[in-house]
Amino acid sequence: MMSWDPHGAERLEEIKRAVADVSLDVLVQEAVKEVWSANRARHEPEELFDDAFTLSTVSSRNLANRLYTTVNRDSGLRRAGVSATRDFAATVLRVGAFDIRLVKTPHLAARKPDFVSSFDWRDSESRLAAAARNHGAYSPPIRRPEMSPLFEIEQIDASESVRGCRDAFLVWGAEYESELTAGWLGLPTTTPDRWLAVAPLWWDEPASRTTKFEDADASTENVGFADQPEPVPNISLKVRKIEGNSL
Repeated sequence: MMSWDPHGAERLEEIKRAVADVSLDVLVQEAVKEVWSANRARHEPEELFDDAFTLSTVSSRNLANRLYTTVNRDSGLRRAGVSATRDFAATVLRVGAFDIRLVKTPHLAARKPDFVSSFDWRDSESRLAAAARNHGAYSPPIRRPEMSPLFEIEQIDASESVRGCRDAFLVWGAEYESELTAGWLGLPTTTPDRWLAVAPLWWDEPASRTTKFEDADASTENVGFADQPEPVPNISLKVRKIEGNSL
């Protein structure tokens, strides 16, 4: 399990609460599920020569365009201080003072990305700029236990400087076979760790399987064979007519 910067993790919880207060996490989760399901259904490796890259790219663009349109058309979200803008052609969801960008996990990582090795902000101007702003506002100290400082150096209070981090990434991933999705909220930076902190948003669970017995009458539920009433044969007697004198 990754050990995140404690001040970064605290700041991320503030952003997570702001997102939950306006139900933006629920909106994104529903959009991710529907977009992934639709694109998975039209994915044609054999006929159209689609591959993992086309599926991921189309899904990412569809999700970004959908959220941009949905958020800006929702008067309730606008009254709550939520908006959607474009930055380097990327969709940015603004919640109060926070800017949130969408990031998809690599296709092979699906719902189990390595949050250090699976991401590289240099592939996107928008993401790199956001991570650089966080790094400029707050840089966690490098701890080297084997080295002791000769002089005590006064440092800016980390709990205050981390409040300058206002850029977050909403990471989502999905499995091709099961269609299950997952989402995380992360505070990016430009150090080799990539993140100051990451927190889960949602994790789809597989639907429970039903059996042919589940639709039976509830009155017979959990009743064993020995508990069943003894069967009573339905016998009817008929009077047979005898020719001749009666007895």
